[in-house]
Amino acid sequence: MFHAAPPAFVPSMPPPMTHPLPSAPSAPHQIGQPAAFTPFVPSAPATHPPPKAEPSVPDRSLKPSDVGLLIGRLRPMVLPEDLCLRFLQFAESQTRKNVETCGILCGVPEQGRYRVTHLLIPKQSGTSDTCTTSQEEELFTVMDKEELITLGWIHTHPSQTAFLSSVDLHTHASYQALLPEAVAVVVAPKHGENGFFRLSESGLDSILRCRQTGFHPHDGPTLFTQCQHVSLAGHSLTVVDLRL
Repeated sequence: MFHAAPPAFVPSMPPPMTHPLPSAPSAPHQIGQPAAFTPFVPSAPATHPPPKAEPSVPDRSLKPSDVGLLIGRLRPMVLPEDLCLRFLQFAESQTRKNVETCGILCGVPEQGRYRVTHLLIPKQSGTSDTCTTSQEEELFTVMDKEELITLGWIHTHPSQTAFLSSVDLHTHASYQALLPEAVAVVVAPKHGENGFFRLSESGLDSILRCRQTGFHPHDGPTLFTQCQHVSLAGHSLTVVDLRL
């Protein structure tokens, strides 16, 4: 569980994290049912006499199914199917010591969706339930060179199950506030679990209003959920280990 404010949507990365801190793939394995993305097409300019003005936003009294993808829907995000396995290989030495490892998921937008192409592992230190990164300017250098954007983050729970702690919730709220499709991946090797999470609408609002720090309880309904817009496919993953 690590904590960090996320980088901006254009190539940029989170400031230092102080703790718990996505060519088309073939036949993706669905984690959740990805939503198709339909771009908004503006109406043609009015002629004289002007037609009756249409509202600039969808009628929110309608159900989401009535207004298509303009309300509450996410662009699909495709992750490499070997992402978690590859990450565990790079995290193995720390996992053996029961120390967390974290990384940043980067990629590109393409054809109405996001594709994670790079895993960046920054210099870091950690404990059994924390991970703190340093020298984040190295991340900016790689992202600028490869023209990448930040699509989420990933970290291990060496001895715990896959979930988002209170600190993880605050970390991901910053990512999701900038990019609604941002994904938080948690790899829990001891329990053989991988979680692909995002905050619920009410959870995001609750966490953004919370001013507590460190580990602390949150009341209310479910704050996070498994991603329904994420799928796995066989495209390649480039890993850049900046710890070396």
